[in-house]
Amino acid sequence: MKFASKLLNKLKCLTMIVLVTTVVSCDSWLDLGSEDRIMENTLFSSQAGFMTALNGVYIELLNSNLYGGTLSYKTFDILAQYYDCDKDEQTWQKLSTFDQTAKKGQVAGLWSKAYTLLVNVNTIIEACDERKDVLNSEYYHVLKGEALALRGLLHFEVFRVFGPIYSLDPETECMPYSESSDLKVRPLLKASEVAKLIMDDFKAAEELLKDYDPVIEKGALWGDEGPGLPNDMVYRSLRLNYYAVKAYIARLALYTGDKETALTYARQVIKETQEDNNWFPFVTRAAATTLSKWDRVYKTEILFGLYNLKRADVYESTFSNKLGEKVILRPTDANIENLYEENTRMNDWRYTEQWMTLKDPDGNEKKHFVKYMAVDDTEGPDDNKVSQGYTYLMPVMRISEMYLIVAECSNNEVEAFDHLNRLRAARGVAKVNQTLGLMDLVEAEFRREFIGEGQLFWFYKRQNRAQIPSSKDLNNMITMEKSFYLFDLPQDEKDKRGVE
Repeated sequence: MKFASKLLNKLKCLTMIVLVTTVVSCDSWLDLGSEDRIMENTLFSSQAGFMTALNGVYIELLNSNLYGGTLSYKTFDILAQYYDCDKDEQTWQKLSTFDQTAKKGQVAGLWSKAYTLLVNVNTIIEACDERKDVLNSEYYHVLKGEALALRGLLHFEVFRVFGPIYSLDPETECMPYSESSDLKVRPLLKASEVAKLIMDDFKAAEELLKDYDPVIEKGALWGDEGPGLPNDMVYRSLRLNYYAVKAYIARLALYTGDKETALTYARQVIKETQEDNNWFPFVTRAAATTLSKWDRVYKTEILFGLYNLKRADVYESTFSNKLGEKVILRPTDANIENLYEENTRMNDWRYTEQWMTLKDPDGNEKKHFVKYMAVDDTEGPDDNKVSQGYTYLMPVMRISEMYLIVAECSNNEVEAFDHLNRLRAARGVAKVNQTLGLMDLVEAEFRREFIGEGQLFWFYKRQNRAQIPSSKDLNNMITMEKSFYLFDLPQDEKDKRGVE
């Protein structure tokens, strides 16, 4: 199948680094080893150059140490006990048992990659003001808003990993905050200070975007929106748009225990995107279940995602039925069934469409996780088929999380169950009544909703869960030690600081 040139032209700024006004390689600009800062003057001499620099950061978010592996489908879902890694020869066995050496090895690259990108993000932020004459008002507000949101996002991911259990130790020193492009060793800040700085960046991004982001008036803009709209102002769900930023404010607030702010922002996102407008609607049954066309990531409801042309490799290298027991990530048969409610399992699209019975290398038929399996998402005549985008999407923030935040944070039980049931209905599942434990229901939906997306472990960490369901049997619990949630600074960072 070939892609229509129209879609490729619109997505090219999001899938490759294209320099329009300069021959300077953006790859070399992203390389902190380069000492040639003259190139910045060339790169930031036009709006296209600014956009190229920002696109370079988005592309680098797909690095294997970030959302191309560690932060999405792998490391933290293994720690959350989704997958059966119990056998001694299993590649991820030590990580699944919270071995400190295995944990350290998994996140060392995350730290260095995040702080490398932060230098480039800060360079963009500084250039927005230093070269403001190059940008019209819309581009200034959108570019700087997205860059500030990226700064907040990268710090937030480092914070969740290397920070303390916030509910216990908010005054623990844990990480530096990078607010300029200067290459220097910054002091470690208290977790409470880091959280405030992240929130400040998200709030500043919200303020910059609120009157300028096309998403507010036009939605995510998947597809041809007509003449006069530049390519770099469409496909807003592939950028840190206004609503994604508000969703991150809600996520951060809940993580730090500020339920009032989390509730306020989650309500706003739902109202503005699903009630006042139809910008990020829940996926339809037809889109989620059409044979060979499955939208298993639910494109329409992704507030922020990344466009990964190599997403099929995620499935082939991690979840495929062709993989042996040593490397495959797969829950036990019992846990796949127990993940979903027995009486509604066959109505739940997440069960019927995100799991497929396939033969393993030994010829045994087993269910495999296929959320990231490649699908034919092209539409149109044979000579001009156009990708609809969902076969390449990696979800990072989705609208369903806002419903779960309202359910968890609302003091109004009717509102809480209403939002929980609206999410359940959107997955084909029957309503639950208020005689059942609300938080148990929220946790169960969270576990079903975000498998393969790296979010469940942080649900446990922010609540300082003493026990979590076992990877062998969801009906049994494993005891969590405080150290299981914590990660040491990388050794090279310790060496810089002269600490043990």
